[in-house]
Amino acid sequence: MILRTRVPWLLGFGVALLAGCAAPDPPEPAAWTVRVLAQGSPLHATNGMYFGPDGRLYVVSASSAIVAAVDKESGEVLERWGPELGVRGPDDITFGADGTAYWTEFAFGDVARRTPDGTISVIASPGRGVNPITFSDDGRLFVSRCALGHELFEIDPDGVEEPRLITDQLGPGCGLNGMDWGPDGRLYGPRPTGREVMRVDVDSGTYESVASGFWAPVALKFDSQDRLHVLDSGTGEVFRVDIETGDKEPVGQTAPSADNLAFDADDRLFVSSYGHSFILEVLGPEENRTVMAGGPSFPSGLAWLPGSGGAGRLFLADRRALRELDPLTGEELHNAVGNTTDVGEAMSAYPYGGQLLLGGATTVSIWDPDGDRLVQRFEGFEETSDVLALGDDIIVSEFETGSVLRFNPAAPDDRAVLASGLDEPAGLAAHGDDLYVADRSGSLLQVLDDGERLDPPRVVADGLAGPEGIAAGEDGALYVVEQEAGRVTQVDPETGAATPIAEGLTLDSLEQKSIGVTTAVGFLSDVTVGDGSLFVSSYAENRVYRIDR
Repeated sequence: MILRTRVPWLLGFGVALLAGCAAPDPPEPAAWTVRVLAQGSPLHATNGMYFGPDGRLYVVSASSAIVAAVDKESGEVLERWGPELGVRGPDDITFGADGTAYWTEFAFGDVARRTPDGTISVIASPGRGVNPITFSDDGRLFVSRCALGHELFEIDPDGVEEPRLITDQLGPGCGLNGMDWGPDGRLYGPRPTGREVMRVDVDSGTYESVASGFWAPVALKFDSQDRLHVLDSGTGEVFRVDIETGDKEPVGQTAPSADNLAFDADDRLFVSSYGHSFILEVLGPEENRTVMAGGPSFPSGLAWLPGSGGAGRLFLADRRALRELDPLTGEELHNAVGNTTDVGEAMSAYPYGGQLLLGGATTVSIWDPDGDRLVQRFEGFEETSDVLALGDDIIVSEFETGSVLRFNPAAPDDRAVLASGLDEPAGLAAHGDDLYVADRSGSLLQVLDDGERLDPPRVVADGLAGPEGIAAGEDGALYVVEQEAGRVTQVDPETGAATPIAEGLTLDSLEQKSIGVTTAVGFLSDVTVGDGSLFVSSYAENRVYRIDR
């Protein structure tokens, strides 16, 4: 009886005592913080340039599909004409005497114009690869194909007459690039394949060499004193050329992958870059002023290369360049540019021992980042989305075929299909011998389980918002870039539980980043893990994020 009457009291006392002495609730997991690690230009490549009648510097960007009016002092983009107005992929620009702007649409083969009242129209279609454009002093308009053809045409500025072929003998591969009209009444332009500058009689079609011995001449302009200036993209140099003797005098030094040049009314000289997306004012042989800062221009794949003593190296596949970034400050430590090295097109990246795997649209390469040296290149892929190393083997996701492939460098043509029939295969990740692929249709799939092929692949998580880049942490957790939601999500590979860890990112998707014939895939919104941090690429903003907790 005593026990029975005291039990409730003892129980109540015990509960109260336990409540008073209970351990505090475990702390919430540390929040992730996001910061911009590296910021590039507002444009994806700066291509042709010309000063308009309003004194503004008009810069075209084929990959951005933009004509931008830029303040030459501050670099601010004052006005943009983009796809919503009918601009698709402009590569060079000039102005007529009445203030009408004319530009070439490289990937689409058109010549377009914008009249002073804002009307945009196509006036000619001389063929894909139409590149440089310029007027003669008496208002005749000329264009040349370069990279996808080599014909030189005269174009009716009003679009009534069909293009007139002047010559098709300036190739192979490219006719003339960035052209200008000379004081002697002839058309001048660099001939990249011959590493020389040509002048053409546009009525007869005859031509002759003016100067030679360049590395990769890409554009030229005359200043107000009729002095010819030639831009060499291979070295970044600007030369003043005597059109009578062909003698060259270096007057400026920018960077390899420089694209075009323009003079303002006071003969101030400005240079653009297809590889770094900068705009520089050339002040002297060794002095430049930054108008628009360059840097990441097509940020896509990311790779963390472990180093000694815990230190690591961060690499960004930036299409026309491979960039090494300081993982703490974002400072660019080194770059390998496609036109001065064999790095080729770099769209995705992954560590391969002490080297790197680089994926291009149709290639996979092994690259030595210390020696800036191509070790091996494999071709014949169909729109590579991502690459990954699994032991000595190389894994490739192909966007075009909906497949995941595996091959060994010793037998590169022996390619095993690990998965097929995927809607939009994107990023790859591995933890041990487990292999995963993101499918942009919304799924995260496991392709290999402890090295064994899963057929069909196991659905780890579904309902994701445009998953692209993925990476595996040391504990096996998967980090997924959900492009459509602008976030990074942590996924448990066993249960599929998805937890957003970083939101509010500005990202673009694979299929949104194509321009005609250049690529059907675009640039991966990627993620990599390094030293406990995450790094995420953003093509939309030309930036790399760092995410810490």
